[in-house]
Amino acid sequence: MKANITILFLLIAIFVSCNRSGNQNKTLPATGNQKEIILVIEDKLWEGKKGEILREIFEKEIAGLPQSEKLFNLIQLNPKEFTRFFQTHKNIMIVSSDVKDSYSENKWANGQTVFYLHSDSKEIDFINSCNKTCSFLNRKELEEIKNSYEEGHNKDARSDIKEQFGFELFLPTEYTVLLKKEGLFTSYFHSYNEKQDLQKWIVVYEFQPTNWDLQEEIITRTDSVLKQYVEGFVKASYIQIDSRFSLIEDNGIYRGLWKMKQGAIMGGPIILRTRNIDDKVVVSLGIVFNPNENKRDFVRTFEAIL
Repeated sequence: MKANITILFLLIAIFVSCNRSGNQNKTLPATGNQKEIILVIEDKLWEGKKGEILREIFEKEIAGLPQSEKLFNLIQLNPKEFTRFFQTHKNIMIVSSDVKDSYSENKWANGQTVFYLHSDSKEIDFINSCNKTCSFLNRKELEEIKNSYEEGHNKDARSDIKEQFGFELFLPTEYTVLLKKEGLFTSYFHSYNEKQDLQKWIVVYEFQPTNWDLQEEIITRTDSVLKQYVEGFVKASYIQIDSRFSLIEDNGIYRGLWKMKQGAIMGGPIILRTRNIDDKVVVSLGIVFNPNENKRDFVRTFEAIL
């Protein structure tokens, strides 16, 4: 009897050991960053119409930036180059005639999503599949950014904004709160060194709409708040929405550019999110100044947390 029990435990130990060995990669965290996509596709497909569709959808320019920056970065590999080194990346997309449209999570690493797109689909079906995949990845990146700030943020500012405006904003701890008053919250971050002058603002304000053209009223009221409460760097200078470029609206998020008035020549992207809470419109906005550098990641953070 004891011999049988010993053999049973030995078999269980061997099974567990084999199981752990076979799934070793899955215990590892996914590598790379959320804006990169490892694209596994034959070179001839990548150089043809399917590759053109993939680039148009996934590497489209982000609206409202002063220079061209891509939404995602495709890193193309042919199947022979897709070695274990690349198999732990966060985002992998496999385009082949041997797969059906689908996706799987944590296939080779934790926190990973692998997408499969059937390369022989009709063009309209392939475009639809690409758009669905891009939307999925867009939401995934924003959720990941927001979750990172939920784990560490200015809890006092979060509480103040919740009580005053009725929604939660996870203000990064790097920001300094400048002003809290009825109907208004302002904060600022400034990091300067020899290579970079990075400045960011997050502002929240509210108003009761009176104008039938809501976008026009948002622009007017935002300019008024910025002029009065966001100081420039030269006496009498102030920030305004750059009227030379129209705001681009999508699902309550407005994208545009700002410029400094009456002083230093400065500008950059501005993101505004609107919410209808009770009888008021609540506007949360983010502004970044990062001259001669990419601004994609700052804008994506504003999208996620505002």
